[in-house]
Amino acid sequence: MKKKVLLTGINGTVAQALKRQLSERYDITGISVARMDSVIDRIGTLPEPTWRAQLQAYGQQVMEQLTSALHGVDAVAHLGWNTRDEHCGAGLDPLNIFVVDCVYRAAIAEKIPRIYMASSVHAYDFPRFYQQDVEPVKPFPDVRQDPFGVPPTSLYGVSKRWMEIAGQYYANQLHDGQKILVVRLGAVNGNGLPYRPGSRLWNSHQDLGGLLTAFIECENAPRFWVSFGVSNNHGGAFTQPLFDPVNPYGFEPGGNAFEVDMPDRT
Repeated sequence: MKKKVLLTGINGTVAQALKRQLSERYDITGISVARMDSVIDRIGTLPEPTWRAQLQAYGQQVMEQLTSALHGVDAVAHLGWNTRDEHCGAGLDPLNIFVVDCVYRAAIAEKIPRIYMASSVHAYDFPRFYQQDVEPVKPFPDVRQDPFGVPPTSLYGVSKRWMEIAGQYYANQLHDGQKILVVRLGAVNGNGLPYRPGSRLWNSHQDLGGLLTAFIECENAPRFWVSFGVSNNHGGAFTQPLFDPVNPYGFEPGGNAFEVDMPDRT
């Protein structure tokens, strides 16, 4: 019998790429996480029309939706994110963080064995090194060099960093057999191809699905891990990838943007 995998943000680019990659091996289901709009539309039915009451009503709705969708699932990949109001260029939507917390709590309560959370390379301030041929960045900052850690690129990166820290917190509440992987995803494009300006950030669809598969199937996975989800992109002036894909699941990315014919896009 196929293992069951739930993808949140099912209509997004990453979820659709994962669905195509994994559908033969796993029983894939998906949801679009409810939005606050649905609560605001029925504000007249709330006990009191305060922000706190709205947030509580929204949290209850999201938890009920997640709990129902997670029933009998072997793994969940949380990919849903309001990128209309929060993305690497601008904006901050605190409800993204709120939903992340709901996913952790619902998945732990339902004893889902594998909990995959989609962070971003923007959790790390990579642009300052982007044009340099440097040693690959490891997912764990060396606080001996900077006691405050490495800053993110944006408020979007701050939200993703919070996802990582929350994972460390919730790792102490996991049931036996439960594991958390937070993946700092690079650029996953709809057509699966890299674009020249973002070639060092590219994550192929095969590598995207490969890391999640390795995580699901690894029997001796640690309780918590952070990994970069980026392909093995190097070539030309860059003798090595920008990010170190080190992970405990035995997965090694095989894609390389510099070996693919890349369309130009600014």
